[in-house]
Amino acid sequence: MNPKTIFFDLDGTLLGTKNGQKFQIPHSALRALSRLRENGHRIAVCSGRQEAFIHKFFPGLFQSYVAQNGAHVVVDGKTVLDRILPEERVKSLAKHFDSFGCGYVFLGKQHGWARNIPDRLFGSIEEIYSLPHFLIREWEPNQVKAGMMDFVFETDEEYKKCAGAFTGGMILNRHPGGLTSDLSFPEWDKGKGIGAFLSQAGIAKEDTVAFGDGYNDVSMMESVGCAVAMGNAVDKVKQKADYVTTPIFEDGIENGLQHLGLL
Repeated sequence: MNPKTIFFDLDGTLLGTKNGQKFQIPHSALRALSRLRENGHRIAVCSGRQEAFIHKFFPGLFQSYVAQNGAHVVVDGKTVLDRILPEERVKSLAKHFDSFGCGYVFLGKQHGWARNIPDRLFGSIEEIYSLPHFLIREWEPNQVKAGMMDFVFETDEEYKKCAGAFTGGMILNRHPGGLTSDLSFPEWDKGKGIGAFLSQAGIAKEDTVAFGDGYNDVSMMESVGCAVAMGNAVDKVKQKADYVTTPIFEDGIENGLQHLGLL
């Protein structure tokens, strides 16, 4: 067997909420990641999260990742793609989403530029990003250095009010029970990020595997040789998957890798 490159989504795949505690990593998943590396495979993150978040929760573990839904790609510690929304695009997106009354955040590597978000929600949203001094409230378009966007919906009614804004190939990944939903743009998403990763690293598609659970993982599933859905994944991801493993806190990562013969 050729060495494999295995891409892991984070929220709902490697990280989850258990007993009311956020950002819990199953011990079996960490054990499996360590064994993968011992067996000569490459492990990589493929997530909407930022580089700083990855290193905070997995210090020293991942040197390769497709971050920010494909906007930032790093192969073995070397940045190979770093997409930033141009100022004019920031202006047009802000105007578009303001017209629907959406609450949103332009997301960069170290900061998020927030608009139309009630003060009472700022503390909760800062906890979601889990990075110090992350949100910026007052900003101009020329200050934004972002590769993706998040949206804030306190209720389903707020989402329904804004649903018509997401057209033209935009993919909104709603997080069940959460405040934020992340947006993938048609010109870059997880799948295109993986494409850039494989091209740079010289890896064949058939030597890749991906684990995911959310709507923004569909393009990732379509871009690898073998796609594994978590047992807690949305139906659309399960339908795209070659195999459905157990849920995150039922040893889903370890069980899936054992099924594939990688452990």
